[in-house]
Amino acid sequence: MNTQLSQISRHRKVVTAGVLTAAALLAGAGVASAAGPVTGTGTGSGAHGVPAATVIHFAHGATAASVKGTVGPGEDDRYVFDAKAGQTASFHLARSTSAQTWTLVGPSGPAVHDAHSSRQSDFTYRLPETGRYYVDIVSTRPSSYRLDLSIPASTKPVKPTKPAKPSTGTEPGNGGGVHGDLPVVAEATKIDFPAGRTSASVTAKVGPQDRAAYTFEAKAGQRARIQLDGSSTGTFALIAPDGTPLHTTKSRNQSDVTVTLPTSGLYRIDVQDAVHTGAQQLTLSIPRR
Repeated sequence: MNTQLSQISRHRKVVTAGVLTAAALLAGAGVASAAGPVTGTGTGSGAHGVPAATVIHFAHGATAASVKGTVGPGEDDRYVFDAKAGQTASFHLARSTSAQTWTLVGPSGPAVHDAHSSRQSDFTYRLPETGRYYVDIVSTRPSSYRLDLSIPASTKPVKPTKPAKPSTGTEPGNGGGVHGDLPVVAEATKIDFPAGRTSASVTAKVGPQDRAAYTFEAKAGQRARIQLDGSSTGTFALIAPDGTPLHTTKSRNQSDVTVTLPTSGLYRIDVQDAVHTGAQQLTLSIPRR
């Protein structure tokens, strides 16, 4: 019990009211009123389990909110927020080390910002669809952070702003920026198993500016084994039908992962390599129940 309490203490996150006010934000989009201190237990993703999510609440009439916490190797702090298509979200991450990165996944995936983006401190993105968005914060070293999220009520494009606080100068990609330099995700190819088989393999050429995307149908409770063979710098992300990231490109295990699938529907796998360009073989196995 003491160990569990210690773990919760290390991951305590505090949600604070936004400092900007405007007309009621996201009316009808499902965002609750401001909350007091909340706790979360980032339990890691992929082979380490799906992390618990903390909802980012906006105070009534506010257009910004902040969360803060700590995260270490093998751990994953996840936040979720609801927004409408056309709104512009601005993120500012103040982090204690450049080893800390974050991922943004939309309601239907794939990731629109990930660990390989040069803009880890400030990022502005025009949200393409209405629904729940997921922010995962990870680090290869023990670290602390503060994430500021601003979403003006208007769906008209806005110019990105520089961070309110000066940068420490240690983070890559300082300064504001608008989405536009991320690798292009190819149209997804569906993986079908041959008759009588429970596994299938596909091969694609990926690199710093090229990804490969695959989808597959599965039922809730099935266990999917994903094996990636190729360059040692190859990584993949697994996205559930509702957009929930089940495995990210920052998860420790990128070569052989087994995940219990939470819902029935169409899953998506994005394969990439931020360092080398070459072939990656993906093998998907889903034993019959």
